Amino acid sequence: MSEETIKTGTLYLIPTPLIPYSPKTWETELLRATMPLKTVERLHKITHFIVESEKSAVHLLSRLLTPEQYSSIIFYPLDEHSSKRDLDAPLEVLAQGKDCAVLSEAGMPCVADPGAALVAAAHRAGVRVFPMGSDSSIIMALAASGLNGQSFTFLGYLPRDGEELHKKLWAEGNASLRDGVSRIFIETPYRNSKTLRACTAALPDAVQLCCAGNLGTDAPFVRSAPVSIWKKEGLEIPELPTVFCFGVSAALPRRDPVRRVIRLSRREERGVP
Repeated sequence: MSEETIKTGTLYLIPTPLIPYSPKTWETELLRATMPLKTVERLHKITHFIVESEKSAVHLLSRLLTPEQYSSIIFYPLDEHSSKRDLDAPLEVLAQGKDCAVLSEAGMPCVADPGAALVAAAHRAGVRVFPMGSDSSIIMALAASGLNGQSFTFLGYLPRDGEELHKKLWAEGNASLRDGVSRIFIETPYRNSKTLRACTAALPDAVQLCCAGNLGTDAPFVRSAPVSIWKKEGLEIPELPTVFCFGVSAALPRRDPVRRVIRLSRREERGVP
């Protein structure tokens, strides 16, 4: 994906420290020492944050940003009580060409985290998704895939034999539609094209397939779409270290509308848009 084709903002997935909050352990210098420099630098350039907990985000950002930077921050809550309507505001910001970042309470967003539904919507809208900061390409790929991050399994390397590979992908693809569990596997870069062709031939058209490569660099390649779209558009992937993920696109859980009205009323009382 070239920079010229990117017309929207970028959705960054930024992990937060696993250290439990306390004024002492979250002193600015200690925080900076636990986070990659590129992650901290990226935080300085973003003003729109999608957060699981606004309180936790305030603890983090108020220590890492200057008072002037912090004063311009806009938060969009996205948690287990959110609905599809809560995705509209950050998607509109991204559509306007502004960058946004997803912050979890701790660790990598979108893995056991409601942020996955926003990533899925971002992929459907053609928004660039950029995972940052993790030491595991597998976790980064899952976070950036827009697949179910609540339940997943790692398949390792799949069979090399063409017939066995087809059977394995067919079985796992159909199983993923039934159980909703995301599947993740890896392959050597020079086999990427062959593996992608095997995926599009064996996986059901309704399965969401994500290829995430070059993770941990300044130019990650992340493409997530239904298998039917991969086929229709004849999409290819470069010979880069790549993680393959497939399954069901993430979605927010359905919630009681009465609880939602109460929650929105409380947000309005606090002056939260």
